[in-house]
Amino acid sequence: MLRPLRQRHRVIVFALTVALPTAFAVGIASRREAPISRPGVPGFSMEVGNQAEVWSRADLWEGKTINTRLLKTERGPGLLAVGLEPKDRIIRPDVLVYWVPGERKIHDSLPGDAFLLGSFEQASLNPLTLPEKTSAQTGVLVLYSLADQEVIAISKPFSTR
Repeated sequence: MLRPLRQRHRVIVFALTVALPTAFAVGIASRREAPISRPGVPGFSMEVGNQAEVWSRADLWEGKTINTRLLKTERGPGLLAVGLEPKDRIIRPDVLVYWVPGERKIHDSLPGDAFLLGSFEQASLNPLTLPEKTSAQTGVLVLYSLADQEVIAISKPFSTR
């Protein structure tokens, strides 16, 4: 009674040894490329050139070499955006950019009044619209890994004036 079960088990294990790696390789080879969304920021377009650079700073991030540009649209008054150009690739999953008003220290987690600007695009300069209240306040930008649930980098406090 045990012998037929062992023989059947041996055949099944051998079949799975061949079938599973083959199925995995076929699945990896046939998968489609992940779609990349490029949400447009109203009033900002890098191709048209309808924005003016207010300032550009490379020393805003401690420990990271990220060139930060503050852009202002020519179409409407008060519409500001920030563009981030990393010099070194940041290898973290799901990196988001937040604006935090004030000059307080941020350590391990985001404060409750953090404002989500958008996804951190490393391939190209993608302007992220700043909230309207930033024109009257000093604040910091925060890079946050959503998958790891940790703060990656914090900018020095700056004003949009």
